Amino acid sequence: MKKSGFILLIILILPISLFAQEVKSALTAADSANLIINKLESGTLAGKVKVIQDPRLYGILRKHIEFNKNSSVPGWRILIYKGREMSRANQVKADFEESFSQLGLKVFIEYNEPDFSTLIGAFKTKEDAFRIKQKVSIKFPQAYLTPARITLD
Repeated sequence: MKKSGFILLIILILPISLFAQEVKSALTAADSANLIINKLESGTLAGKVKVIQDPRLYGILRKHIEFNKNSSVPGWRILIYKGREMSRANQVKADFEESFSQLGLKVFIEYNEPDFSTLIGAFKTKEDAFRIKQKVSIKFPQAYLTPARITLD
């Protein structure tokens, strides 16, 4: 009887003591992290880092940047006019630039036979284009989103 009571006591107390040790070590790790963060923020751990790299790496990065400047990626534009009249496409462009100059968006006129299209913006995501479309729809209710190849600036 004493043996089974002792085993039962060990089974009940052992998990509790292990849990207490885990909590204590977790608090110690958090305290250590806070201590380091506080020292970094106060500037008491200031130091210097010297980066040593192969000089050819700079040339490779330059080529990468130049290549990607001219590359186009899938994106979105807002189409505000599509029709056969070039003069109307130019008029819509002028109206947009006058009304929405504060947005700072570029306006493009494209010709895809037989239609002229007046497009605005170069958006990476459909959500960004949709947000602007909501503003533009007040003056241009026929505006809609269209997929396009865009260049990133």
